[in-house]
Amino acid sequence: MPNLTRRLLWPLAILLLVLCRPTFSADLYYLGQKIPDIKRPWTSADYQLLIDALKKIDETQANGLPRRSGEFTGPIYQRMVSEENFRPQLNIYAPLELRQNEAREVLFKLKELMRLYFNFRAAKQPYGAEALGLMSYSLREQAILFNLTVEFWMTLAQNEQRNPVRLQGMQEAKAAASMLTSSALDYLGLTAQFDRQDLVLYSAELSKQMPELFIHLPADVRAQLLMRVDELAQKHAYSEVRENMRDLLPVLQAIQDDVQKQLAAPAKGQAVPKGLDLSAPAEVEKKKGM
Repeated sequence: MPNLTRRLLWPLAILLLVLCRPTFSADLYYLGQKIPDIKRPWTSADYQLLIDALKKIDETQANGLPRRSGEFTGPIYQRMVSEENFRPQLNIYAPLELRQNEAREVLFKLKELMRLYFNFRAAKQPYGAEALGLMSYSLREQAILFNLTVEFWMTLAQNEQRNPVRLQGMQEAKAAASMLTSSALDYLGLTAQFDRQDLVLYSAELSKQMPELFIHLPADVRAQLLMRVDELAQKHAYSEVRENMRDLLPVLQAIQDDVQKQLAAPAKGQAVPKGLDLSAPAEVEKKKGM
């Protein structure tokens, strides 16, 4: 009977640890560590507070990090990857540079969270679903950051756009986006480390997130990614992943074709270049007639 009582009280204890607010405080605690309010969108500062808390928990409690679909910890994880967190960055009435900086900071915090959730020394990922969810969420954040970067770039004068420092910054942004996108596809091949259902869900999330970022990548990177997605669509071990990649492939190909078409088109105000005229000059034709 005492054992049964302890088993029944354990979920209640976890619930109190996760959701209980002190009577005279608005603070929220999880396993004794203060965490941000899960009922409102998070900023980069909120993510840092969470990271500090989870690092301490991870050092002292096995399997203590919030789970994606946990009965009691699910709400914490769902706030980590909530679309609502993007709203301040997408608020067109806020200063563009501040939104860009906030997106950059949040992306950095998400990478810190992924370091906590990924453990490649383990034969099987202990937080597979959560780690993959953070990766797909990071792709969305990277796309938002790139959109804001391009938007900020367009506000600059032409001579400022050609500034070597500005150009270097844009190249670094493209390189970071390329690396993240390539890494995102790498995880689909780790069938030994991740459960099948987690990879299937992840591939479905990738098929939604990749197109928005794909359009910003350098031409050679887009071509490489197209080949990789095509290979996954044909050869991946799981049929559901192959199907999701088959759905993604024509979307990426359409973007690639459209970008190439726009690059080939003449700039506004310029005449359309004439085709190469291989006919003989009029004087030569006149002599032939004689």
